[in-house]
Amino acid sequence: MKTATQPSANQIKHRLRQQGQTLKTFAEANGFKYRTVSDVVRGMRHGNYGEGREVRIALGLPVND
Repeated sequence: MKTATQPSANQIKHRLRQQGQTLKTFAEANGFKYRTVSDVVRGMRHGNYGEGREVRIALGLPVND
């Protein structure tokens, strides 16, 4: 079974900065709460279901099914 490697919080933020976004602007642009986006990026919320899962999908992170 292959496991997808998850980028670090800094890598995610760096990628967003390259696109001209911050976590806050990403959250606003996609209709998410900033706190949820921040928690998912920092690993405080796993994002297996609900809004956290939607954030993972929008960030292009692997999702456990």
